[in-house]
Amino acid sequence: MLSLFHPTNWSQACVSWIHEIHVAFDPPTPVEPGKGGFLRIMRLPTRGLAALVALSFTLHCTRPPVAWSPMPTGTHGPGAAEGQPYMEEGLASWYGGEDDGFAGRPTANGETFDPNQFTCAHRTLPLGCFVEVENLENRKRTVLRVNDRGPFMKGRILDLSQRGAKELGFLGIGTTRIRLRTVDAMGLPVALDPAFDKANPYVVQVAALSNPKNIESLRSELSNTFGEISLQGATTRTGLNVKRVRVGSYTSRQDAEQSAEQIAKLLKDRGVEPFITRQH
Repeated sequence: MLSLFHPTNWSQACVSWIHEIHVAFDPPTPVEPGKGGFLRIMRLPTRGLAALVALSFTLHCTRPPVAWSPMPTGTHGPGAAEGQPYMEEGLASWYGGEDDGFAGRPTANGETFDPNQFTCAHRTLPLGCFVEVENLENRKRTVLRVNDRGPFMKGRILDLSQRGAKELGFLGIGTTRIRLRTVDAMGLPVALDPAFDKANPYVVQVAALSNPKNIESLRSELSNTFGEISLQGATTRTGLNVKRVRVGSYTSRQDAEQSAEQIAKLLKDRGVEPFITRQH
């Protein structure tokens, strides 16, 4: 006879208990048409909500992405491929300090220069366009509007307002290396309009002189070779009134560069370093 605690007796006891278990369910309650509790009530509005979410998701995913890219890291000279932003890298300075006398003067586009505005001067970019400027020394960036012409010093590509220099962190230094590219008012890269070259041609600025005899002598010498010579009045930072002697009217930058090279060779013994700018 097996012990009460033998596994075989445990197994037989469990089988007996299972056979004695009866599970009973209440019969289903019939549901009248049009009724069905909370879930059925929520079924119709849930379908509408799901359709609305699906439509919103579809519109969001099919919207074209914003064409934004980080500031390039390479070195770019003047100009840009068709359909690409204008990019340039070089030395920048600033103007509008208390001792340079530029505050309150008219800029190239007719505005009154305000050193506290986010503006800058460039030799060839369209007046009114925007540029994103990056200080390569500290990686600070800001967006400025071109409203003036300059800088008219060798080796510099951009003159920032005092506010712009402060924003880029080189106010106490005077100059810094920068990289710029053309953007729209929202700061997104944008290409230049080719029609601008025809509306505001390039010119080659040869020198800025104050002596009337020297001005006339240089004008006569250049007109024999290059034809069209123009003079533009200006005032230097020291308050000296000068005439900017300019050559030509070019709708192609390449043509302007060729003339600048010829002028540099012609006047190489006089220390003249012509550069390209715009008529206006």
